[in-house]
Amino acid sequence: MSLVVLAAALGLVAGAGTRYLLARAPRGAPVPERWCGPGTAAGTAAGTALCWAAVALAVQTGRLDPRWAALLAVLSWLAVAGSATDLLVRRLPNALTVPGFVLVLAALVPAGGGAVLRGLAGAVLLGGAYLVVHLVSPHAMGGGDVKLAAPVGAAAAGTGWALLPVVAVGAAIASAVVALVVVAAGRAGWGSRLPHGPVLLGAALVVVAATVVVPSGAVGAG
Repeated sequence: MSLVVLAAALGLVAGAGTRYLLARAPRGAPVPERWCGPGTAAGTAAGTALCWAAVALAVQTGRLDPRWAALLAVLSWLAVAGSATDLLVRRLPNALTVPGFVLVLAALVPAGGGAVLRGLAGAVLLGGAYLVVHLVSPHAMGGGDVKLAAPVGAAAAGTGWALLPVVAVGAAIASAVVALVVVAAGRAGWGSRLPHGPVLLGAALVVVAATVVVPSGAVGAG
């Protein structure tokens, strides 16, 4: 079995397993029933499988240093699962954000102790910035977004310090653009609260992937 096929199969299991675990999460970490439905589970499984297959293909073709493969796998899983639940029910449950933070830190271990320390600092910095916004304007920034900032900040800073402000600013700009488009289309008003998780996760995944994935065969060429 090729690495790509194996990664896709594991992605299917991880995506479906996310639905299974969320369905059985304690209700202290609220997960609405419709997020746990079979339709959402299938979408999460398929999305995670595609992402993990892409990560494996990048490793196999020499475009991704294996040290960063685990981070991209974890970040893409969190992006798929987190975006789905935030778009569907406007929630980012503890059952996703807390394990996501732990998994991101664990995924940074192959990159070295410096990456882990940067990840911890990045989680504090981005999480702290989001917390300030939440305290000043709870309507603009939800508690789930604050908790999601921890794994996102860890992934960005763990990859490189310069990525942290790029992700933060990129997510803010993307949120503004999405809001303008949605309002212009008449789908929401200026005071409507739109999910921020998908743009934050999307910005992190794009920026991290663009940093660690290199031209074909470049990994180890030196």
